[in-house]
Amino acid sequence: MHAAVIVFFALLLLWILVLSYIFVKGKKRRAEFVRVAKELGLSFSKKPDRALRKRLKKFGRFATTSRGSKYYYNANMMNVLRDNRHGVEMVFFECRQRWEDHGSMDSVFYFRSPAMSLPQFSLRETLLATQLFLGSITGNSGINLKNHPKFSERYYLTSNDEKAALELFDDNLVAFLESQDGFHIEADHDEIIIYTANTQNRVVNQRPYKRIEPHEFKQLRSKAVDIFEHFSA
Repeated sequence: MHAAVIVFFALLLLWILVLSYIFVKGKKRRAEFVRVAKELGLSFSKKPDRALRKRLKKFGRFATTSRGSKYYYNANMMNVLRDNRHGVEMVFFECRQRWEDHGSMDSVFYFRSPAMSLPQFSLRETLLATQLFLGSITGNSGINLKNHPKFSERYYLTSNDEKAALELFDDNLVAFLESQDGFHIEADHDEIIIYTANTQNRVVNQRPYKRIEPHEFKQLRSKAVDIFEHFSA
């Protein structure tokens, strides 16, 4: 009995140390994002507001998923940086991966511009085998860009308006997107989200994805803004 008590308290102490490490690490990371926000003239908050959460639910990345009788909104979001210039709202935040309860996080950029009018679409960088699997379980095999077979093999494109999506994804846009790496994109009218595919076991071009470091934010934002501008042009 004495040995069991010792083991219990040893495990309890270990658990406390682990939680303390996670808390301190998270606090340090948040402080670094605060510094980055001040440097770039952005506002910072720990969590997104309710209005943004509500708007995000229209996107598949944040759609409700179910596990048994419980529903999950994949809404564990943190480290929110905001900007609003020239009528364009930009919000960056980190969000836990869709199918995981722990681990690395997606880096998400949300843009809203009244000057933008896009058809609803979802563009996911994924393997052809995965596309076929998704098509078999959803009944949607994706939109095939016949003039760009390599693009169609690399990306799974869906939309509720295939004709408008085909018009949007012209030769210039496809050529630009083929030069990018590691982004998923979803859009609907005047809103678009661009996020990294940060799954621990996924590798594209032999490069594993990881959670970004705060000092990498500026470079990642530049890439996201470039993608946004190609869609809003």
